[in-house]
Parts: sequence; structure tokens; C-alpha cells
Amino acid sequence: MEYTGDTYQGEHFKERIEGQGVYTLPTGTRYEGGFRDGMFHGEGTLFFTSGTKYVATWNKGHPENGRLIFVDGLEYEEGAHYCDEFDRRFYTERCHGLKPAGKRE
Repeated sequence: MEYTGDTYQGEHFKERIEGQGVYTLPTGTRYEGGFRDGMFHGEGTLFFTSGTKYVATWNKGHPENGRLIFVDGLEYEEGAHYCDEFDRRFYTERCHGLKPAGKRE
């Protein structure tokens, strides 16, 4: 099934996305897990093209809890949505000019 460049492979109920499946956006980001009434629901993981993933329990499209796992295995649970996945700085760190950790070129 395809919608505006997105693809879905998985279960359906009464012509709606329902059950387990894989939903891929045109950007390459994909969600694997449960769906209810066309929304992320239950256990599921968002896989970003950078290699970072967000593992969460979803309720009607909204994460109730989850953890962000970076490609190097570093995990972050509390307030993961405030974290910038590209350099692992938090919003307040960016506002105050704190540089990302690690070697700079």
C-alpha cells in the first residue's frame, strides 16, 4: 500500500492499517510495530536513516515512553524528544552555545 510516497506493508482490518506492519516515509525513516486505526499504537520502533532509533510504547500515534538509541549504542530515555539526534546536544545546550562532545575537525 502506498500513500503520497509512503509505503506500508502489514496487516489491515476493514481497509485500515491495523495490527503489525512496517511504514516507510519517503525520507527513508521507517516505523516497525503496532498500528491501530491507522496510527502507531503499542510497541514500535522508528528507525532513522542516520542509524539512530526511537523505541517506544505508542498510544494513538503519541509515544507514552521511549528511549532514543544512537548508532554507537548510547541510549537516552528521559525527554529524548528534546535531544538533537545529529550531535546529541539538548535544546538548552544548543541555546547556551555548549559544543557537542567528541573530537572536532
